[in-house]
Amino acid sequence: MKRKNFKLTIQYDGTDFHGWQVQAKGRTVQGDIEKALSIIFLGEKNTLLGAGRTDAGVHALGLTANVKLPAKLSANELLQALNGNLNQDVRIDSTEIVEDDFHARFSATAREYEYRLVKVFSPVTRNYTTALKWEIDKNLLNKCAELLLGKHDFTSFCKATAEVENKICTVFTSNWEESNEMIIFTIKANRFLQHMVRYLVGTMLEVARGRYTITDFQSLLHCDNPEAVIVRAPAQGLFLKKVYYE
Repeated sequence: MKRKNFKLTIQYDGTDFHGWQVQAKGRTVQGDIEKALSIIFLGEKNTLLGAGRTDAGVHALGLTANVKLPAKLSANELLQALNGNLNQDVRIDSTEIVEDDFHARFSATAREYEYRLVKVFSPVTRNYTTALKWEIDKNLLNKCAELLLGKHDFTSFCKATAEVENKICTVFTSNWEESNEMIIFTIKANRFLQHMVRYLVGTMLEVARGRYTITDFQSLLHCDNPEAVIVRAPAQGLFLKKVYYE
């Protein structure tokens, strides 16, 4: 049977997931959507290809994925069928039929994340924000953010066991802004390494609270201090906001 390549745009609350990627144990976003596809296509296994792999507890407002499926459904029929078979913490926002060579990960030109901080802990937002524990200098946060713009080697800001050899990323947008009682970090880059945004946020906060200096941060960005201890921010404040195909 002829197959079509479907592009999905997905949002999800990552609180109860063990991340995006299918694992031997634990609920995952990819796993839930593939189970829904199996129901729709009567047991047929179809593999979903995501634009990125979010960690446990990380959320998405616009993660994209693609999957090649039997051509019997239209894009809108697939959208309705998927949402009818998914739990309320995952939603397919849109579906469209794309060229056969479209790949959600390799066709992407940029990805955008945001990290949300609040000054006061709230049990209502605890799964979607990280509460600050100290006074911080917001000017220092933005000075750090400005240093990230351009092309850099982010070896110091990724998981030590990361298997990717090339750790150079180009950052297009990097800034902190206050909005509705939140302090939000936005970063857009051509690619991201494992845990990169969380390590960047955690280390910038160390500068903003006075434990590290701007010079320390620059040294990490230049990979001049491989022995330095960097801090990883919690997962729950992080959102994959958008994937770009330009």
